[in-house]
Amino acid sequence: MNILENLGESIENFMENAQNLIQKSENLKQNSHINESEIELAKKLDAIEEYTLDRFEGNIAVLENRKTGEMKNIEKEKLPENLEEGSILKCINGKFILDENRTKEVEKNIQEKFNNLWKK
Repeated sequence: MNILENLGESIENFMENAQNLIQKSENLKQNSHINESEIELAKKLDAIEEYTLDRFEGNIAVLENRKTGEMKNIEKEKLPENLEEGSILKCINGKFILDENRTKEVEKNIQEKFNNLWKK
């Protein structure tokens, strides 16, 4: 009987944890969505911060503000998925989005500078 009780408790715990993860995932999706009106307002107010993903330290992403050089630690789960070191992120109203075009532009500029080192 004790084994059945333990099994029942384990199943209940598993289901509760799964439900919590689903809820957390839904909350993150809602929190990370930035609508067009937020973007337009942020542009007008010059309230878009730009960061470079410097590195990951466990569950923490270390970001560098591209304008001030200030370092900021953010929980990985608050950022978009599939980021790599060097990714450029825009922060609007506390929400982060990946700026793929800016990331490619910066990577291209860095590669050109690197290539030019060998030409002289």
